Amino acid sequence: MSTHVVAFAGEGGGEGPLSWGQIDIWVKMAAFGQALAMGGTRPLPEGATVEDVEDELRYLMSRYQTFRTRLAFDADGWPSQVVHERGEIGLEVVDAGDEDPAEVAAAVEARFRDSDWDHAAEWPVRMAVIRHDGRPVHATLIVSHITMDGAGAALMMQESAGRSTESVSGALPLEQARKQATPAVRRQHEAAMRHWEGHLRAIPVPAVRPSRDPRSPRHWTGLFRSAALPGALRAAAGREGLDSAPALLAAFAMAFARIAGPAVVPLRLTVGNRFRPGLAGTVCPVSQAGLCVVDTTGDFPQVLRRAHGAALAAYKHAYYDRRDLDRMLAAVAAERGPEVLLDVSLNDRRGGAGQDAAAPERSSFEWLSAADGESSAFFLNVDGSDEAVAITLYLDSHFMAPDDAEALLWAMEDIALQSAAN
Repeated sequence: MSTHVVAFAGEGGGEGPLSWGQIDIWVKMAAFGQALAMGGTRPLPEGATVEDVEDELRYLMSRYQTFRTRLAFDADGWPSQVVHERGEIGLEVVDAGDEDPAEVAAAVEARFRDSDWDHAAEWPVRMAVIRHDGRPVHATLIVSHITMDGAGAALMMQESAGRSTESVSGALPLEQARKQATPAVRRQHEAAMRHWEGHLRAIPVPAVRPSRDPRSPRHWTGLFRSAALPGALRAAAGREGLDSAPALLAAFAMAFARIAGPAVVPLRLTVGNRFRPGLAGTVCPVSQAGLCVVDTTGDFPQVLRRAHGAALAAYKHAYYDRRDLDRMLAAVAAERGPEVLLDVSLNDRRGGAGQDAAAPERSSFEWLSAADGESSAFFLNVDGSDEAVAITLYLDSHFMAPDDAEALLWAMEDIALQSAAN
């Protein structure tokens, strides 16, 4: 292995506090003890050179301020951001030798993801090119989550593929942080706090059935694939003049109530926030969780209409300083019990940052991996299109038995199909 030094220079630099999106990601990274790294490995076209990959890395570092941002820490260990206008970064060049280059690339990707990240001393970007018989065949790019969220990643890939030279649009984190200190934006924050606190003090405390099967390793990842679910959601939602997003939410909430117990379900929706002024087209983290309380009593059309209204309220109130939210949540939990803070999340990435799902012949579920360490209690990423969905489940088996979590996903599909047929 060798390292090629790539110099870069871009517009904009300076120091300042983290933006709300960066704060949100940093709190999660600290809680999970990892960089929550994003990215992956792709094959290179015939004739690609190491210089081509160097040019790509230079483009990324020059264009995106968050790629050339390091963190500085105060005496209490809290970070601020330092954006550099220029610098150098290493590109690893790895020769596969007699090994399978795809396996070598996978090992490089795993090393990039799992090695400790020093956000003060290194760039939040790791890239390598893997050669076979002297020819570059794979490129691996892994970035810390502090650089961007899923929607930002989708935009970055689109711009990078075309080497866009248009001016970067949207407020970047330094500017966002300045605006977030102004009275107008602080009022949005205060409204979000009222939304969260008001719901969490008013709802019945969720009585979730205890896990029947707490396992070791504790945290499980599974994948549900369905070609039937998208059409059923569209059909059920269309009768109410809505799209499939609230239908997915309603089906999930009803399935959760069926399997776990509580009729009123406080879910955390991942909200992209790029509909807010100045945030469209920006490659940085701006997504945050919105609290969405869904009453699942009644038939599907009733729950669907409630879910639609609850989702709109969640979207409106998903822009805030995470530190204040956490303090408020701790106060509510101290009074009502920690059970009121249900750690159940839904991230509907269809048509956005998520990947299209290949249509399976029939619906299927499989467990992909299990590991210890910190993770969410129950988190769904939903990817796909009008033809098929792929739902990735991240589960704490001490929160819900894996068999029950699998049954919940099948129940989602069953609820949607029955609602579409009625």
